[in-house]
Amino acid sequence: MDAKRLPIKSLITALLVTISYSHASTCEDGTQTSVMLPNADRNLVSLLDQPATDRQAPMLLEYNSQAQSINKPILGNYARLRLAALALQDGDTHFARQQLSQIEQNSPAAVDAALLLAESYRKDGDRERARAWFLRIAARFPGNPRAVSGLVLAGDDWRKQGAVEQALPVYNLALTKASENMKALEELENNPDRLYRALTNSVAGNSTTVMDQLVLALVRDSDSRVLDSTRQLIAAKNQMRCLQAAQKTLDNAIEHASARDLSNGAFRQAAKMEKKATEQEIADLERILVNAPKMVELQQRLDDAQGRLTRLEQRLDSLGSTALPPELEQRKQQMDANKAALNQAILVARDQVRSALEEELPVLKRFYRNLAGEAQLGIAQLLQNSEGRAQSSLVGYN
Repeated sequence: MDAKRLPIKSLITALLVTISYSHASTCEDGTQTSVMLPNADRNLVSLLDQPATDRQAPMLLEYNSQAQSINKPILGNYARLRLAALALQDGDTHFARQQLSQIEQNSPAAVDAALLLAESYRKDGDRERARAWFLRIAARFPGNPRAVSGLVLAGDDWRKQGAVEQALPVYNLALTKASENMKALEELENNPDRLYRALTNSVAGNSTTVMDQLVLALVRDSDSRVLDSTRQLIAAKNQMRCLQAAQKTLDNAIEHASARDLSNGAFRQAAKMEKKATEQEIADLERILVNAPKMVELQQRLDDAQGRLTRLEQRLDSLGSTALPPELEQRKQQMDANKAALNQAILVARDQVRSALEEELPVLKRFYRNLAGEAQLGIAQLLQNSEGRAQSSLVGYN
């Protein structure tokens, strides 16, 4: 799956899309389907999507010094990250660290910034400080495979110097972190609902947990369509919020109608009973008058009974029926249809995410197994006082 991984542009887009949807303040806001970027932002995202070259430095510096975009707190971190990488290529570790120190610690770029910072000290030959940063990175971002890989690199450095007391606990820590993350992946595999919640809350976190790392991997996969599914899940979340508000209003209207109907129920029941008795009285009088048409008193009683029946029917009409008013019934049916359609959309999006999860989990599990193997091999060779082992090549999981 790594070959299908999209460049950094998809990660930045995912972050901006999620923030845009998650901060939607109205029901209409939650239905948006795209993120409109200012020209400066769009140009920067396009630049970051390209291989790093020295010619990009002026534009990166200009963006951080002049751009006024609302997205600058996010994009500026990635601009500094690219500047630091370019500086390290040129051997300017001082400028690189200057840029890296300005990247926010809660930024999605924080892991890369910390790793580059450790690398800058390695380039300066300050392996002690580089190792200290690898340990710090693993402590802050235990769910990031590259951060855990840094522990193996630090162990390799100490082992090569014959520092057994320093190398052994670092290798053991790498094994512990790999084991903990493997367990977390298995728990996630058994409870994918946690992943759905993570996608709709923070699609581009900073990899403090395995969940964050997995989310980053999924949204950057060109075939998984998880980013589209995430948009659908976030939009559905906002639509559900709107439906719940509309449902509350509808329930109040139905409750009011039902309460009014209940108060009229006793009168309606009494009127129905009186109507039935009056209809029977009329029928009896009409039958008698057929045989005695000249009985004036009976005719007057019949006229009175028919008048009472007319008034009773008018009274029943004024009390209304027991059914919901047509307007409320129509709203209720529409609400049920909207809920059914929304639930179906959520099911489709979740199925898409689950399929991507089932494909990605083995990749990340395999990486952690290999990482644990590297640490175990380091321990074995450390205990054998062997200097022939090559340095770990497990430096990252995309």
